[in-house]
Formats: sequence, C-alpha cells, structure tokens
Amino acid sequence: MGLFKIRPLLFWILLLCIHLNTIASITTISPKNIIGGVGQLLTITGNGFGSTQGNSYVSFIQESGSYLDATVSKTLKYNSWIDSKIELEMPVAFSGRIKVNIGGVDSYSIDTLKVKANLGYRNVNPLDYNFLNNTNNKGGYTWYMHRSYWNIPAAKLAIEDVFKEFRCKTGINYILANAPSDSNLKLGDNINLIAPDSVLGVVGFTDMAWGSCILGGTTFYRWSTMDVRMSTKQNWYFGTGTTPAGKSKFRYVLMHELGHSLGLGHVNEVGQTMYPSVTFLPSDTWNSRDTITNEERTAISYFVNLSKNFTFRGCGFTPLSSIFDCNDVFGVSSGINANKNKNTMVLFPNPSNGLLYVTVSNETTIEIINAFGKQIDFSSTFNDSKLELNLLDNPSGIYYLKCKNGRNMESFKFVLKH
Repeated sequence: MGLFKIRPLLFWILLLCIHLNTIASITTISPKNIIGGVGQLLTITGNGFGSTQGNSYVSFIQESGSYLDATVSKTLKYNSWIDSKIELEMPVAFSGRIKVNIGGVDSYSIDTLKVKANLGYRNVNPLDYNFLNNTNNKGGYTWYMHRSYWNIPAAKLAIEDVFKEFRCKTGINYILANAPSDSNLKLGDNINLIAPDSVLGVVGFTDMAWGSCILGGTTFYRWSTMDVRMSTKQNWYFGTGTTPAGKSKFRYVLMHELGHSLGLGHVNEVGQTMYPSVTFLPSDTWNSRDTITNEERTAISYFVNLSKNFTFRGCGFTPLSSIFDCNDVFGVSSGINANKNKNTMVLFPNPSNGLLYVTVSNETTIEIINAFGKQIDFSSTFNDSKLELNLLDNPSGIYYLKCKNGRNMESFKFVLKH
C-alpha cells in the first residue's frame, strides 16, 4: 500500500522537473536602445528557446499597454532561432520588458528594451511603407500656412524654423508656399495645410490621406495629402526655449505633428519628441528643446531615403528629390537644376535672414542697393557654382540685387527679415 502512494508522488515530481526545464530564460538583449520599424536587428540570448521557432514567438509592449498578440508576433521577421539565441527585426513597439513565449509559457526579460523612435509601416514582414513622393513637380510636398498664422510674424517664423529643422536634419523635400491659404481643413482639397482648429480635442493632430497604384503585380502606396491641425484652445507661445507658464509651445507641437507626417509613431521614452504628451508633465521637462532627437532623425532619414530611391513608376509617381539648400524653406532653389542649362541666375532664399545665395559664375559682378537707392556693402564667398552673400549687418527691409556677367544682366528684388 505504501509503495502505491509513493509512485504517483515521484511521477508528479518528475513531471514538474520536466516542465521547469522548458521555461525559457532571457539573459541579454542587444541593443538595449533601438528604433522600431526600420529593420534594425534585435538579438535575445538565453536558454530554453528550443532548436526551432515552431509556435513560439517574441512579443513587445504596444501603445495600448498590452503585448503584441500571438498571431501577429508569430509573423515578425525572425532571422534565426536556436535554443540559446533569437534574432529578429524590431517592430513598432513601446519601451518595456520583452516577452518570449515558448510552448505556451511566457518568460520576460529582466532588462527593459528602450524604443527611442518608431517608423510606421503597412506590413511588418517584409517591411513595406506608404512612401512619400514628388507631388508638386519640385521634388516633394508644398505646405501652406493658414492666413491666421501667416499674418502673425512670430507664428510664421516658428513654422519656417521648424521646416528648416526637418529639412536640414533629414533632407526631406518639404517646402512652404510663398503665399498664405484661406482654405479649410479638408484632405480632399489636395492642399497640405497647417491651420488652426477650433473643435480639436487635443493640442495638435495630423490628418493624412493615402493613395495607391497597381502596375503588373505590384501595388504601390503613397501619402497624398496631409493637414496639421493646431488647437485654438491653447494659449500658444511661438518662441524658442522654455515655455512661459500658462502657455503651450507651438514649435514643439508642430515638430511632433510633422514627425507624424514623416512616418513617425508615438514612443513612451521620456525626452523624445514623439512622446504622446507634448504639453504639461512629463514633457514640460524636455520640450524646451527646439530640435528633433538623433533617433528621430535616423528614422526619418531612413524613410526619406526609401522615398528617394523607389523604382515604381506607375500612375506618374516619381521619387522625392534631394534639396539644394536646407534653409530655403520656400523652395526658391527647387528650380536650380532645371535652370543650370539656361543663362538664368537664381537667388534664394527670399525672404532671407541675412545670408543669400546666387547661382552665378565667379566672373559675375554683384551690386546691391536698398529701397532708398543707396548702394550697400556686403561680403561674399564663392563656392560650388553659387555665391554666398552676407548681409547680416544690414537692417530688415526691401533690397535690389543686380548681377552682370558679360552681356547677361539680371536683377532681383528680395527682402531681409532678421
């Protein structure tokens, strides 16, 4: 009778030991700081993962606060899977502990994976995106400021500066229209608009419309029209640096929203522009920054390069073009390449903050006069088929520039706006 009782006990002990041996253990994750959605490889080391993936999977925290479900997790791109190491492409995710599910049993990393930026995709395996393309025959997208911002010098300057930030850091071919818009916020009008919104329930929001084209067996997706909505319920501060008490920082919110237009999703990493909160705590501790982060720059630049190099040519879609001068937010230099074979000189940017560029040869003579007809002094440097003119010491106002090269003479009217 006693032997009969011992045998079931031994059986359950042995069964428990076998079960414990199947529980995976995560030792390290590398790298610990990562970007989701750009194909960056994540390596998980440990033991008990199994010799092949089978029905096992790796999962990550999502914006909802829950882990990515098993069905989608199994479709992630796994480059290799052995008992001691898993290597896969990092999907869009929030920072948190990694979960590895082996045979229905969950194991979690001790270390936290920090997701510093996310680039959204249509499909995760293989990675596929809604691309940007040449929509304005100048190599990219033309954005309009609503007149209500255009007529406020501080707001207009803030928008210009944010565009310079993205253009100079990522190479994106976004330009501003050289005239304001009175259009309403409506994606169907094919106008990319930055405008106030009186009914918006959040500080800012980006609407994006996409289109597609089928050629042969390939379907190409692209972003067509975009609107950035800025709430009128905010007491906006249009300046740089720290936000005065009781106000919301316009530039920082606009950086966040333009980040969405360039494919970035939210992250829960404090200090990043794409953190879901852009006003109040905790973002008040870092939104004095007027630049995007290195990780955001990397993710956007990756997306911009993809959008410059796609080979699809259906429906008249062509890739983004490179920009000539990142400070030229009104796109005056967009036509320079087309004009190189013509005896036409180009001046940009206009208006200028004091540094002008003229596409001329080094034999060209330059003369600048102010609105009163008085010739002014300036310094110049010739480099790479363009002349840089330094007028930083001259006051804001209207000026006239005359270029003469042999028999070819042209004149330009431009505005200095410090």
